[in-house]
Amino acid sequence: MRINRVFVVLFFFLGMVSCGEYHKVYKSKDSSAKYTMAMKKYKEKDYSRAVQLFEQLRDIYRRTDSLENVYYHIAMSYYHLKDYSYASLFFKDYTDNFTNNDRVIECSYMAIYCDYMLIGDHDLDQSDTRNVMEAMQTFVNYYPDSEYTEKCNALIDEMRGKLQKKEYEIAIQYYKMGEFKSTVTATKTTIKLYPDIPQREELEFLAVKAQYQYAMKSIESKRIARLEEVLILFDDYRYNNDATSKHYAEALELKTNSETEIKKLKEIL
Repeated sequence: MRINRVFVVLFFFLGMVSCGEYHKVYKSKDSSAKYTMAMKKYKEKDYSRAVQLFEQLRDIYRRTDSLENVYYHIAMSYYHLKDYSYASLFFKDYTDNFTNNDRVIECSYMAIYCDYMLIGDHDLDQSDTRNVMEAMQTFVNYYPDSEYTEKCNALIDEMRGKLQKKEYEIAIQYYKMGEFKSTVTATKTTIKLYPDIPQREELEFLAVKAQYQYAMKSIESKRIARLEEVLILFDDYRYNNDATSKHYAEALELKTNSETEIKKLKEIL
């Protein structure tokens, strides 16, 4: 127990010395000492203290070659601190100011990756997702052989999946709200944008179902034309699906019901 107490006291003492040394350097005007301490703290993964010193050095080294390394470590420190907004800002500033440096490809990627980390869940506004996807695709086109290309492609696929899910859920929500005309429009738009969407069969069926509901709730004078649209949508569904498809039987029933209703209305009108 006595030995353990000695170690506790020793570590406490060393911590106080280290803390005092840091604050002494932080308040000093010795740029060399600041740089040494900043790099030391960075290597120790004490990014919060490291970035404070690097921020001081950014003003001191404004017109020197050392500014490049300072900028890089500021950006990386904010990244490790998960402050992605500031990290992205400094990575972008780096690529603007040090265009010929070997780190420019890395920083270009990191700037976009930080923006990716700021994207919200799929049920939120996805305009940022589209912007990041576009930026990543531009990066891949510009640096097709970089070490980040494969990861960018994977992230683009992930974000594309998020957008698909968003559009799919919008179509489903329209149907649940009884907005049948909007449902049909949403399903068509989603399929046009994402022809490989996993829920394509369901969406094509939903278009048939929603159009049928829309037609049957219409006044008789407009019902025939709207039921004929059901038949067109069924043909689209049948073109991509067959009798083994999950919703085929129900879609076929809606098509048959539509034909029956059209025949009846033509006899009346």
